[in-house]
Amino acid sequence: MMFFFSSAQADEWRAVVERSGFLGTFAAGASYELEPEHAVDLSLGGYSVDDEILYQANFIYRYSRWNTSVGPDVWRPLQFGFFLVYALNSDRYFIESPDKYPYPEYYDFTALRYGFEFGTTYTFMRTHIGLAYHLRIFDNGAIAVFNNSNRDLQYYISSGVSVQYLF
Repeated sequence: MMFFFSSAQADEWRAVVERSGFLGTFAAGASYELEPEHAVDLSLGGYSVDDEILYQANFIYRYSRWNTSVGPDVWRPLQFGFFLVYALNSDRYFIESPDKYPYPEYYDFTALRYGFEFGTTYTFMRTHIGLAYHLRIFDNGAIAVFNNSNRDLQYYISSGVSVQYLF
């Protein structure tokens, strides 16, 4: 992966700050465009549980089929991709089930989750500022809908708004 990063041009990197729902209450990180259509984001998000701030590492792959020029600016009207979140607190979240009842691996892992996202990004090229909105669908929420007919959107859909700075 470092080979991709070492050949980056100045306009391929973005610093990202996001109010991000499933990625943490707030997340900060960097985005790298492999090509105008393909980008990856890495960020660190934090959220509060019982007055304790828990952190998670986030990875997103994003595909932007259409890159539209609007004067000097660039609009990506429809982006879609997938995301992974990894909880960094091993006291509350796990990859390998700590309990063997009624058999090993009975409980689903909770430290690593995934999902899909859809969104749009508008980049103001003169100021190097980008604004984005993403709608994310989480894996365990989709499972809950399927298994329990739970229709409460907060369990499987989350949105995020980000501000980006292009280098």
